[in-house]
Amino acid sequence: MAEARTPVWARTRGTGRGPQPSLSVESVVDAAVALADAEGLESVSMRRIASELGVGTMSLYRYVETKDDLLDLMIDQVMGEGERPPHGGEWRAELRGIALRYRALVLRHPWVLGVSASRPPFGPNVLDNTERMLAAMDGQGIGIDAMARLGETVMAYVRGFVMSEISEAETIRRTGVTEDEYRSAVGPYLMGVLAEGRHPLLSSYVHGAEHHPDQDQVFESGLDRVLDGIAVDLERMRAVRAGRPGEQGGNPREARCQ
Repeated sequence: MAEARTPVWARTRGTGRGPQPSLSVESVVDAAVALADAEGLESVSMRRIASELGVGTMSLYRYVETKDDLLDLMIDQVMGEGERPPHGGEWRAELRGIALRYRALVLRHPWVLGVSASRPPFGPNVLDNTERMLAAMDGQGIGIDAMARLGETVMAYVRGFVMSEISEAETIRRTGVTEDEYRSAVGPYLMGVLAEGRHPLLSSYVHGAEHHPDQDQVFESGLDRVLDGIAVDLERMRAVRAGRPGEQGGNPREARCQ
């Protein structure tokens, strides 16, 4: 059975004997990120990275010990991209900004979503981002567990929305069939099924829905609904902690877990 390894940031990373003058940990990670962005994570291997850098494969192991270490370093690097405005705003604006930046990041690096959602690496940028998300909910009169859960609710919405966007782009890349071409192909079949009258609500949606909605607007509209729900939940939890469980539908039992 494999054993969990100490995070790469907790290990001394020497360069070994005779390091390549043109290489560094950063240059190896940069090449891996560029390759993943261009061709997908499946294209990232030590052999391929070495080829891109014009060096021998074994020379990379002086800088990165394992493929898992490389993935951790790649994720943490891209998580540090972009400018992050100084913290200090209202919680809703803070969470909204975090969500918008995270969506933009994942759309730039679609491979991130598949390797960071369950066990994100504890690198400096990931830790800084997590601290910022918690800080957005600090001072709201709720416990740290609730702060984390509400922040994660926003992140779960972002991941779900972006997953659909990425899947569509990947399907077009894989099949060569655009969304409009796909709709033209399945349209006659779908119209025939709907004409039978067994799916009146679906029929209403198909005939009345906007065919090419602006994805930024759709995302932000859904995000605002999530934030509206968090605002209601905040009031409920504050009432519970203040000993007013009847307000906002609070439950006295929840006071122990907030």
